[in-house]
Amino acid sequence: MAVARHRSTVRSTLGLAAVTPVLAAVVACAPPAAESPPAWQPPAGFAVTETVTVADGRTLRLWTGPSGWYVESLTSGRHEAAVGAGGGGDRYAVSVVLDGLVGTVPVASARAVEVGSPPVRADLHSGVFLVPATVVAAPTDQDVLVTPLDATGRSIAPATRVPIVGRG
Repeated sequence: MAVARHRSTVRSTLGLAAVTPVLAAVVACAPPAAESPPAWQPPAGFAVTETVTVADGRTLRLWTGPSGWYVESLTSGRHEAAVGAGGGGDRYAVSVVLDGLVGTVPVASARAVEVGSPPVRADLHSGVFLVPATVVAAPTDQDVLVTPLDATGRSIAPATRVPIVGRG
């Protein structure tokens, strides 16, 4: 019996020694693990100017630049989606974007806005603001009040009822 155990151990050791180089060659020749895609970035010249928390623990980031804006949606800090537009800004506009409201205000001296009723204050960045879509009382509301504010927070133009693009 002792002889049989010894032969079995010798065979196992020799078999393992023969298979090890083959396994090492397979591992060495295997393609490298796929790299994770790079983090999403808008075109050059855009910078994050606002961050807003929305439902389900998501975050929206407003990127503004010389040719327009982007809104990026993140979950747990990871990029999910982005939407952008260029130009515009010479009139009031509000759009539903990724559970947020992004808007433009054509009042050059405005530094912030009050949006909705009750109003929520949002800073302007190159004439663009971002707020959670929940500032509008009902999902069926077709417009929202927008009031331009100066640097001290005082109203500098009357509240304007602005249609919400993307609703209806």
